Amino acid sequence: MPGFTSRPFRGASDLTLVIDFARSASAARLPGVSYWHPGDIVWQLFPFSHLPLVEEARLWFDDDGLAGFVLFEPPLNCTFDVRPGIPLDGPLLDDMLGWAEERRRGIARPGEDVPIAYAMLGSGTLATIALESDVERRRALERRGYRLTDARHNVRYSQPLDHDIAPAPLPSGFVLRHAADTDIEARAEAHRDAWSVWGTSTFSAKRYARLRTAPVYDPELDVVLEAPDGQLESFCIAWADPASGVGIFEPVGTRPAFARKGLGRAVVTEGLRRLRERGMHTARIGTASVNTGALALYPSCGFGLVDKELYYVKTVV
Repeated sequence: MPGFTSRPFRGASDLTLVIDFARSASAARLPGVSYWHPGDIVWQLFPFSHLPLVEEARLWFDDDGLAGFVLFEPPLNCTFDVRPGIPLDGPLLDDMLGWAEERRRGIARPGEDVPIAYAMLGSGTLATIALESDVERRRALERRGYRLTDARHNVRYSQPLDHDIAPAPLPSGFVLRHAADTDIEARAEAHRDAWSVWGTSTFSAKRYARLRTAPVYDPELDVVLEAPDGQLESFCIAWADPASGVGIFEPVGTRPAFARKGLGRAVVTEGLRRLRERGMHTARIGTASVNTGALALYPSCGFGLVDKELYYVKTVV
């Protein structure tokens, strides 16, 4: 492809490169929403940073450095970003999406196991997102044969951090704090339980322990809510980005047995307070349109809808 080269993601050195890309893109798109925050990058790619090559992530370069990247999430989802200022009607996006489509074809098999959250997008498809406000990307996807689906979407919420934030009320005997090294097993188990409503979670103590050593991870932004018996019932990780002044949450979870008791509100509110203490001017959070619990929780924490991520699908197998 003239003017661009590409290669697989190469572990730790590339993680720093993609974090810097996300920082720059997030700042360039203010006050609008960007596709990736540095915290998103760490959450998605840090588990693979010890590997020499990651075949599900690929980077594209031009003379000015990293021009774009794609993360393929088997079996049918991909996310991508292109450096602000590069037009989406040229060869770069053609090559990026072409690579993702080939990855999709390469793993197609009868009776494939599609995650619950993506099952409604249809078999034999590749799915990707575009912000509702991103007319250029939406048109570019349509030109390449992708069609908008109303089967699901994601919502993006935002709120300014220019005001005092009162702590949320806690049930008697519950304690808010940040996770410690002694919590690794318990914190991983709480995550698996919280996300079990979407299928079996493979989140492990080993992965969580590695995450705690990641760039831009701040242990004091890893908030947990401890019950009187010592069990961790709810949690969130907030990620601060001084370059853009925007903080995000990824992930947020509460054990199903404790849902709708105000525990999620308590940890998110505490995360907001800590982001504000670190000088962030804006907090953002997102969820899928199928996640009814989160759709109720986040507005109760002061967030307002700022954009939507629309799903576009293309039949490729």
